[in-house]
Amino acid sequence: MKRTNLQQADFEITIQLNGAKKTLKISIKETTDGVEYFNCNINNKNITQVRKEKDGNWEQIWGNLTPQEVNTVGAAITAKIEV
Repeated sequence: MKRTNLQQADFEITIQLNGAKKTLKISIKETTDGVEYFNCNINNKNITQVRKEKDGNWEQIWGNLTPQEVNTVGAAITAKIEV
């Protein structure tokens, strides 16, 4: 994935989740080998961790979102960081 220019800053995205509009706080993290992933929180509760794979697909590392919800979160993150 293209490196972000946010320098580990938190940001928010708003998406449709479970049929309702939700605002997620996104925190950029990095594994020890330098791979970025994103912690996603609602009301200070971590709901999932996602990352963008080299093939461009979004994968859930941890959490209970459906594949469609993971893609929705990923698309919103991509739109925010690749501006």
